Formats: sequence, structure tokens, C-alpha cells
Amino acid sequence: MSEPPTVFPRLRLVHGSVPVTGEQDLTQAVLDATGGEGAEVVLDHVGGATFAACLPATKVDGAVVNIGRLDTAESSIDLDALSYRHLRVAGVSFGFTRPDELGAVIAAAGRDLLGPVADGRVRPLIDSTHTFDTADQAAARLRSHQAHGKIALIVP
Repeated sequence: MSEPPTVFPRLRLVHGSVPVTGEQDLTQAVLDATGGEGAEVVLDHVGGATFAACLPATKVDGAVVNIGRLDTAESSIDLDALSYRHLRVAGVSFGFTRPDELGAVIAAAGRDLLGPVADGRVRPLIDSTHTFDTADQAAARLRSHQAHGKIALIVP
């Protein structure tokens, strides 16, 4: 199998994240945390207005990857923030990924992430865990847009 086209050069792991609540200005929080430069790579799991706020929070020549659309699939963006910063943008949806691409992603994740996960440099951000008995609470939490991290359903 040939290598799939590379959208982004191989990325190094960065030791840090900027948790932002709904009451904070995402762009300003990231710029403050990075000395005004912006993040080299932004992974957006929310979409909507949050995706738009990620653009000016990204370093010049940086990358924004939209992974999820927990808010909405539509976003109005400032094209100046995109072009003046020379940003690269990609969208990912594992539900629609072609099999050969998904195989390459899984192989790369194993190669690049197993070590950092094993030694604790990469950790999941879990908002809450629920059993099947409380699945309705999990669904309500997801719909509330108040979750900070993943909502996990424990399978017995």
C-alpha cells in the first residue's frame, strides 16, 4: 500500500494544553498561554463558533484540525485570520474515513502515541462516566454543551 498524502508534516507532541471554559475568550486564553504567538496545532472537537475562534489562536504557519462537531457543523470564519496567518486546515471524521486511510491513521497512532500514553504524557480528558442505568444523564450532559472532555459510558 502506498503512503497516503500528508496534509501536515509529522507533528511533535507538545507538553501543555489550554483548558478554556465557556465563559472565557478562547482566542485570548490561548494567546496569553503562548506569549501572544498562538498554538502550533489546534485540535477542535467542537466546531461552530469555537472553530472560528481557533483560527486567530493559531500560530503563523500553524494548523487547525477539526475533529468533531459537538456544537454545529457550520461555522462563519474570518478569512483574514486564515490567510494572514498562513494556516493549514483539515477536517477529520472517522465515521467517513476510507478504509486504507483509517488503517494508516491507526498505524501512525500506534507508532506515535502508545509511548506517550504509556508514560502519561498523553491522557484522556474525561468529563464524566456513566453506566447504562444512568445513560439518560450522559445524554443530557452531552446535550447541555457543558462537558469538558469526553463522556464515557461504562460497558459491563
